[in-house]
Amino acid sequence: MANIRVVSEGGETIDEIAWTAQELDIHERPNGPAVAAIISAAIGVFVLGLLTTLSEANTDVHDFLDIKNRVGPLSGKTTFSVIVYLVAWSALVPVLWRRTVPFASAMLVAATLVALGLVGTFPKFFELFAD
Repeated sequence: MANIRVVSEGGETIDEIAWTAQELDIHERPNGPAVAAIISAAIGVFVLGLLTTLSEANTDVHDFLDIKNRVGPLSGKTTFSVIVYLVAWSALVPVLWRRTVPFASAMLVAATLVALGLVGTFPKFFELFAD
């Protein structure tokens, strides 16, 4: 049953109801599927940065990533990044399906992968490896 408290503020009486989690039938859900999606997206960002750097470092990789001539190697970079994201997501979801993962640790991993991926897309970085 709910706890009803009467609080008097400046002569005014206010009824407050404090519900407990058991009364509201609140159950914590596992966060594994959400963590799987976030880490998979971070892996996709990392792969995009890696492919950008490799494309500048090696002409064979550059030519391989040139799927659509009018777009250039960007078409291959984004296509393969999305494929890796989907594969990572489909691999991580069954593993983390009914688990509760420490969210801070998962965010640290995701932030690290995103940061590394973003660094790989900056011209000042990938031009260090250019032919």
